[in-house]
Amino acid sequence: MHAQSVTVKTDRNGLLIGERLQYDLFLNINASASQINLKLPDTIPHFEIIENSNFDTINSNGSFGIHKKIIFTSFDSGAWHIPSFEITLQQNKITGKLYTDSILVNVVYSPADSTNQLRDIKPVMEVTVKDYFWYYFAAVSVLAIIIIVLIYLYFKKRKKKTLPVFHSSLSPYDEAMNALLELKQYDLNNAEQNKIYHVTLSDILRRYCSRKQSKNLMNKTTGDILIDLKEQWDDPDIISSVAASLRRADAVKFAKYIPLISESKISFEQVKEVLELIEKEQSQTKQ
Repeated sequence: MHAQSVTVKTDRNGLLIGERLQYDLFLNINASASQINLKLPDTIPHFEIIENSNFDTINSNGSFGIHKKIIFTSFDSGAWHIPSFEITLQQNKITGKLYTDSILVNVVYSPADSTNQLRDIKPVMEVTVKDYFWYYFAAVSVLAIIIIVLIYLYFKKRKKKTLPVFHSSLSPYDEAMNALLELKQYDLNNAEQNKIYHVTLSDILRRYCSRKQSKNLMNKTTGDILIDLKEQWDDPDIISSVAASLRRADAVKFAKYIPLISESKISFEQVKEVLELIEKEQSQTKQ
């Protein structure tokens, strides 16, 4: 393998600090080498490589021209050499080496102005001061309107907000006791009023427990309510009284059972007793 020539050239012999310098390498060989390797060191004193293109190959009448472009820059002022680089050519297990010429490059700062010419003093320029008062006023006004609208919508939505299911101005205990007083107006000799009496009695107890536990027990079965109450108040007297009253109400509601007046009064006293026991137990717990 024989190389006809290897040449390098730069687009300038001197450059200002930080400028780009294009370094072109041209290699002419008689046949296409299977491998061409330009050994560039990791660092080159006083220079930095900012672009390293691939080899370009041109076949002209059996002669192969190889071109490679490298862009250097430098931030050190002075006269520095881009060193000689080793090129390795390999074809059919035959290896040859070539070396590029080193190139001297002058790196300088930007030249100072040596003309010492006096510059004319420019006339004073008139500055137009814009009054932005009305822009600010408009912006503040729009912002105020937006805030007022948002406040209006907030309170409007707040007024329309539905009250909780068990909302009441009375405490759960006071509400339940008032409802029990109203039950005394029912005629227990009347079968229809007797039925309403027991259903209402059950609802009073369910609503009271719902408010005390902050969850809806109105549609729970008697069994579910008893299990729930046992978890909340593990008092046999409370559970027994609740069970008797609720089961009697279920019998009236679903089995068309007509209880005796004495049984109705017992249910009333049982519910009342449960309310008093729960309140007493909670009062002692707080103390």
